Amino acid sequence: MGFHAAPMFRGLKGGSLLSFRKSRFRDFDRLLASYGPCFRCKGISVFRVAEGEEYVLLLFYRRHVLERNLKRGLARKILKQCGYREEDTLDQMLDRLQARMRLQKTFPHEVGLFLDYPPEDVEGFITHRGRKFCCSGYWKVYANEVQTRKLFERYTDCTQEFCQQLERGASFQELILAV
Repeated sequence: MGFHAAPMFRGLKGGSLLSFRKSRFRDFDRLLASYGPCFRCKGISVFRVAEGEEYVLLLFYRRHVLERNLKRGLARKILKQCGYREEDTLDQMLDRLQARMRLQKTFPHEVGLFLDYPPEDVEGFITHRGRKFCCSGYWKVYANEVQTRKLFERYTDCTQEFCQQLERGASFQELILAV
């Protein structure tokens, strides 16, 4: 989890989507529940976006960050075009995202907004169908390339530091920041 979601756990990002093969764990649900108190006290929520017999796709997110970001101008416009309603609560938006994942059997493009990608890049991805991007890293970039490359560097540095601290014996729970 640390390698794939360190920027979210350290407060640099509002959401991260992780896939788990449930059979790799003795009791996946119990293990996930054991992290619940730590996640809650640090302001992190977990939502099951999709689940099958073998895999589960979880969104780890900071509610206050997503609520704020999903209500802003361009994000709101994109969500509306994808069938979300302006009056939807975050929980209703998550339910709609889950339903769209189930219907499309793939990632709906607006998922980037839930992962704290800039709305301009989500819009660019939709408009250009994943082509004609300036650069790519944690996502495909269509606007603010210089600024986003710096953000990618921060994410990479954060992930490396998080993993190094884990290797040195720090506990996962103590590395997660409340923001």
